[in-house]
Amino acid sequence: MTPQQLAELRARLVGHLRARGDVRTERVAAAFERVPRHVFVPDVPVEDAYADRSIAIKFEDGVPISSSSQPAIMAEMLEMLAVREGDRVLEIGAGSGYNAALLAEVTGTSGFVETLDIDDDLVAAARRHLDTAGYHRVRALRADGALGDPDGARFDAVISSVGVERIPPAWIAQLRTGGRLVAPLTIRSLQKVVAFERTARGLQSIAIVDAGFMMLRGPSATADSVILALGDPAITLRVLAEHAGAVDAGAVATALRAKSFDAVPARRTHLENLWDGFPLWLALHDDALCRLTAHGASAQLGIVPNLLPGGESLYGYATTLGICTGGELVVFAPRGTYDVMLRRFGPAAGGLGRMQSALAAWDDAGRPGNARLRITVDPAGTTRAWIDAPA
Repeated sequence: MTPQQLAELRARLVGHLRARGDVRTERVAAAFERVPRHVFVPDVPVEDAYADRSIAIKFEDGVPISSSSQPAIMAEMLEMLAVREGDRVLEIGAGSGYNAALLAEVTGTSGFVETLDIDDDLVAAARRHLDTAGYHRVRALRADGALGDPDGARFDAVISSVGVERIPPAWIAQLRTGGRLVAPLTIRSLQKVVAFERTARGLQSIAIVDAGFMMLRGPSATADSVILALGDPAITLRVLAEHAGAVDAGAVATALRAKSFDAVPARRTHLENLWDGFPLWLALHDDALCRLTAHGASAQLGIVPNLLPGGESLYGYATTLGICTGGELVVFAPRGTYDVMLRRFGPAAGGLGRMQSALAAWDDAGRPGNARLRITVDPAGTTRAWIDAPA
């Protein structure tokens, strides 16, 4: 493929990201126009490299554990980070190295980018890709990302491409006052990408969007939620660690393969409400919140009611959410193109009524979503999240 054709593919991607609203500044647009993503994912066709989708780059037991993230969320996070020329930026999760190259573009020749990953092979590959693409100034290190820079250096911005259940104190300590930190943060088993500003008292959220990222791995990773296998290791249930003892995983696995019961929600609910809206309310009000997920071939079996926009991702990923106690599981399932219904697996044990009550309470509160979510993190990493009163 000629350089002109490659430039056209990058320009087409940027046009798509602008139309979506993910790219909003010329600095971020220019970064996507310059960085050759195909160099960072050499094992996929060039045309696929410039599609707006994530690309898995490492698997474990058939499940992806590292990827080159979807360009749309990468652009959104770069905009949220608001990096300036000359800034020093720390990235957690090197992946393919593509995001580090984008960061190198937005910080300019006077800036500095350091990217960390826990796997030697990923760091080596990222280093190779960065050198091939001409980004020799980026520093790529093998390190436990939860501990931040091994030397304790200070940065103007910190960005994580892996999910965390608590913001590690090292990230806060290594971020200058007034700097920004952008990371996928799990709030009671519900993941949000949050932009924080560093204050004298820790971190204060300034912007929140929805996304799904693979979780931080390594000895320092925290576990406020746990994943339970449901018969098939590719079908899992994520629940709060404090609630895990109240879930009978064996009974739920059996119920998933038996007859289910459907009910219309007490208040009409659309698919988009399940990405910026009700799950947030449920996470803050019910300890039994859960996320049901299937990967690979198991996602095609239809056992997991798939609520992902577009039906499914490239790698056969299906997911829904709800509440689970004992052997009863109540989750959302699609109804038509935009609406959803409630689906109960297992014997009735009050879960359906709890979901209906929560839906009604959320509706009565004005259907709050990300715009009303407030999050603070103190220097020790303690998180406080709440829904603000309407204006």
